[in-house]
Amino acid sequence: MVEGTIESSGDVSIGSAGRFEGNLRARHVMVSGYLRGNIECERLEIVASGKVFGEVTSVQLVIEPGGQFAGESRVRNAAEAPALDHQPATEQNPLLEQA
Repeated sequence: MVEGTIESSGDVSIGSAGRFEGNLRARHVMVSGYLRGNIECERLEIVASGKVFGEVTSVQLVIEPGGQFAGESRVRNAAEAPALDHQPATEQNPLLEQA
């Protein structure tokens, strides 16, 4: 197991046998192994064998079926988050019904 801090302007990959605990900051993070700590990135991908525990701050979070995530996730820049296309239930929109 590796413990500490990783800071990279590029991509970081935790392989299927890899284990890391600490703070991680990178552009793109892919986890096939085990990661516990604070992660800040543009994109975090947790593949089927990956396990992530901790606090994630990212623009994109992708979890493949079988991948595990337990913790807290935040959008890094709320201004970059897409707005929801919300339409209230009305007579003109019969597919939406109010409960």
